Amino acid sequence: MKYCYYSTDRGGRLHYQNSALMNGKSVARIQGNCGLFCTIFMPKNNTRQWYWVDNNNNIKHTSEHRRYNNIDWIGTIKDHKKRTKDNISSKHWLARKYSWVQPKELEDDIIYQPHNLYEVFDKFFECDYILHPEVLLGYHGYTKPDREGLNMSDALQQDIRYLTVDLDYSIDQLRKRKNIVVYKEDIRHWARSWFLGGGQVGDDYEVYYNMIACRLNEARRYPMSIQIALDRYNIPYETWSLDSGDYNIFGFDNDLSRYETEGSDSILKEHLHHMVDGWVDRYISEYPSIYRHEI
Repeated sequence: MKYCYYSTDRGGRLHYQNSALMNGKSVARIQGNCGLFCTIFMPKNNTRQWYWVDNNNNIKHTSEHRRYNNIDWIGTIKDHKKRTKDNISSKHWLARKYSWVQPKELEDDIIYQPHNLYEVFDKFFECDYILHPEVLLGYHGYTKPDREGLNMSDALQQDIRYLTVDLDYSIDQLRKRKNIVVYKEDIRHWARSWFLGGGQVGDDYEVYYNMIACRLNEARRYPMSIQIALDRYNIPYETWSLDSGDYNIFGFDNDLSRYETEGSDSILKEHLHHMVDGWVDRYISEYPSIYRHEI
């Protein structure tokens, strides 16, 4: 059985990725921070690979040798909890920049919205576990929810797909996998994670609060929205709680404890951490629910 993990930011992807790799499974992460690309972690042949499209619409691929059989997982996760400027020099290669390291040739020459990347989707579907699988259906390229424009949840609900894909092929492949839609029950716990790592803070803390509140509201809408999209294409799925779900659903022989990666990818500077509880209390008061039933 192969798997797809549908979640938002701050939604357990790092835990899921590390657990899969710890079990010797391959992972495709179809998302980028300088344009859309796919990173493939391949323990079976000790490689990390990248697929992207350059500015001349050429599909590019490169790989590097990385050993997975001697990873210090606790040390890696510990360094994941450091700020980027501190973990970029980590001795644990998987911790550097929260594993968002990519080759310079990719950073220097990549198109943001690659309408022919679907030609190598077969490489992604070969992987045991896929992160950001909604991209395979063409859902990519939307604005952040705190800005004007179409956001992900509205696109999923209205079936507005910006990315060109071979839709029939992707639907067929997704129907063969176990598709898991992730949601969060403990919204207070989730809100704390978002205020610690959901965006960059400036001098105006009210602006920061409103930005994070908007992004968290969108994250709470996502599970229902992706279910609407999957139902539209008759793609079977299961829902799973980050707080109480049984990890056996993922087929791992070994796993990290539930909140082992909590505190990873924290952006907020430490001298502002004392403000987080107040922001969380305010958020819970202002937004007790997004839907009558969030999942």
